[in-house]
Amino acid sequence: MVRVMRLSVVLAIAVLPVVAPAAACGSGGKPAPVVVAMAGETVATTRLVTIAGGICDAARQAPGDVGAARQTFFGQSHDGIHLIARGLQETDRNASATLLEAKQKVEADFLAPAPGPQVAADLRALAAVTRSSLARFKVSADACPPT
Repeated sequence: MVRVMRLSVVLAIAVLPVVAPAAACGSGGKPAPVVVAMAGETVATTRLVTIAGGICDAARQAPGDVGAARQTFFGQSHDGIHLIARGLQETDRNASATLLEAKQKVEADFLAPAPGPQVAADLRALAAVTRSSLARFKVSADACPPT
């Protein structure tokens, strides 16, 4: 009897991870990918969402502290934007260029020290372009919260 219960528990534990995700998808739509192929790499969607979120974090900081916004942008998002642009280049060079142009505008803001509200506006524009870029890979990132 104990052996049968142990076997039942082992089977339940082994089957639950396979059945539970299917049960959670009641809408019938495809679940979001966990990883995507991008620029010859397999990239976790959580990493891509973090890149997009870092841009929004920097936009939130910019009006009061451009230095903190700069640190957040370069620390969380800058390199990832290059990765996304390389991935886009494989399918849509114009979209890749648009993303890089928006990034360059933000970089210029940090070099010239532009006023905080201008930096925030350019970061929000970059966030929007990044979000639409990620959508091409079926990755959904939240819009920056309103100011």
